Amino acid sequence: MRRFIAGLVLATSLLAAACGGSQPVTALGTADAPAKRACAAFRDLQRQQAAGAPAAAALRAKLAEVYQDASTSSMPILRAQAVALYADATVIATGGEPGSIAQDIAAMAQTCSGI
Repeated sequence: MRRFIAGLVLATSLLAAACGGSQPVTALGTADAPAKRACAAFRDLQRQQAAGAPAAAALRAKLAEVYQDASTSSMPILRAQAVALYADATVIATGGEPGSIAQDIAAMAQTCSGI
């Protein structure tokens, strides 16, 4: 009986510690402050795109902001997606074809959905 109670107390304390954190945990890791800033900047870009497609230079500048924030995050998936988006924007700004930017935007939107 004592083992059961000890196990119950341990499980309860672990659950309380896990729920007590201030950072949301996603399937991709813990959403740290840089991830939150990167996703906020990304959502801002999405709002700008809904109002009208930004010029290539403005798109690259906004994705540079997303990249800078994401580059210090502990979430490797977010960092990789930010690199892909920034690379896409750089290609577009230099006159290249858009390539996979639509898929990269969709992937980043999925990642940021829980952050």
